[in-house]
Amino acid sequence: MASNYTKSLYKDYEELSEKLDKITNQLTQMEKEYRIEKEALLDEIKSLRESIAKKDELINKLIEEKDKYRNQSNKNSSNSGKPSSTDMNKPKKTGANLYNSRVKTNKKVGAQIGHKGNHLSKEKIEKDIEEGKVKVIDVIHTIKGNHNNTPVIKYKVGMRYETIIERHVFNYDEEATDVMPKEFYTDVTYTNEFKSLVVFMNVHNVLSMKRLTEFFKILSNGIINISEGSIVNMMAEFSKKSIPTINNIVEDILKDKTNYTDETVSKIDGKNGFVRNYSNESSVVYKSHYNKGHAPIKEDDILTKFTGVIMGDHDTTLDSYGSKRIECNVHLGRYTVEITQNTFDASWAEKMKVLLETGNKTREYAKAYGLDGFTDDNYEWYSKKFDEIIKEAQEETKKMKSSFYKKKSKTLYTRLKRNKEKHLAYLKDFSLPYSNNLSESDLRVYKIKLKVSGGFRSKKGSDYFADALSVVKTSKKRKENILENIKKIFCGETLFAC
Repeated sequence: MASNYTKSLYKDYEELSEKLDKITNQLTQMEKEYRIEKEALLDEIKSLRESIAKKDELINKLIEEKDKYRNQSNKNSSNSGKPSSTDMNKPKKTGANLYNSRVKTNKKVGAQIGHKGNHLSKEKIEKDIEEGKVKVIDVIHTIKGNHNNTPVIKYKVGMRYETIIERHVFNYDEEATDVMPKEFYTDVTYTNEFKSLVVFMNVHNVLSMKRLTEFFKILSNGIINISEGSIVNMMAEFSKKSIPTINNIVEDILKDKTNYTDETVSKIDGKNGFVRNYSNESSVVYKSHYNKGHAPIKEDDILTKFTGVIMGDHDTTLDSYGSKRIECNVHLGRYTVEITQNTFDASWAEKMKVLLETGNKTREYAKAYGLDGFTDDNYEWYSKKFDEIIKEAQEETKKMKSSFYKKKSKTLYTRLKRNKEKHLAYLKDFSLPYSNNLSESDLRVYKIKLKVSGGFRSKKGSDYFADALSVVKTSKKRKENILENIKKIFCGETLFAC
């Protein structure tokens, strides 16, 4: 009986063991299949993550490209160095304020009450006649009225264009000491008055040589058919004769406290060239070069001798010259506007612009009261505010979503942090400029030159233009007669003696 029970238990055990083995085998198989499926899923997850990472990278690149192109398309005169005439997104305007931001007023057109008129008057004309400044041609009229009445005198002012030919006759005399001047070695040459007009219109009015030849041909009824080569020769002659005058201009710049300088792109024989100006309030000299950097500056030999303060547009090359370099805050303002207009998570940029502009306005009020610089306490307030905005910039930049503007923002605040003293110099010393706008104004004619004729055919032509423009712009700054000054140089005179 016990034996049968034992057998029964053993049989149950064997059956259970078999079931356990089957279950174990099934679990092992399931585990194996699960492991395979898990590895496959992990591989798929890894592949998907890699794919997502690549797509994220591509999306970020596309966003950066979009920001880059948006930034480029949003460039205008308020956030870059582009002229206002290229602003495309402004509402259509008409009249004198087509390209500027003037606000329409209810003032009448023309001169306002209290404005000093700039019109012709009989008194002025008669004074000019009395002083012999102008030739008078009498034209007699007979009109209805009492013949005993005093004649009425009226004036018409104008200019007559007529071609003149000077015939120079040289008689020989054994006792004479003079010889024929070089200018008469050819049978026909041009008067100094005419050469002066050619230089004036080529440089001051930026007329191309082709248009100049056409202009004088029409004006002279075909008698003066001047070639472009002759115009180049006149420019070369003027350049040579202006050397002493340009040396005087350089001397005036060297003795000043501040030198404004900048560079702009030119074209020489179809390739990029560069023009640098050296300016102050009363003088300017232009120098033409193929390249940028130290070599042309040393060749000009102006900044190498200058001992004052140099105002530039973040050109670190200038750090090697003068007593110190200061930075243009108007240029900086454009960079801050660029960031503010294109991203909403960089309020620091607008705050920095407002701080610097407020400092400049406050400075103007202080100057009106005879102050020549802020006190240490006042300057320290601006300095601390400057530092606070830089810290704010660092925090805001970390949170910026656009990698493109994050990079721009970081570059700008890093530059500001490094050049803080250069940007705030105008607050310590009121005689120092707030901006380099004077340089921009002096170089604007080269932008026009590029549009008119595309540049210069040779380096010599570029040098001739730079020399002539130095005389023209310096004459204009000093409110002197430009055409008369050009003529004086053709006649051998030296101008602008210090």
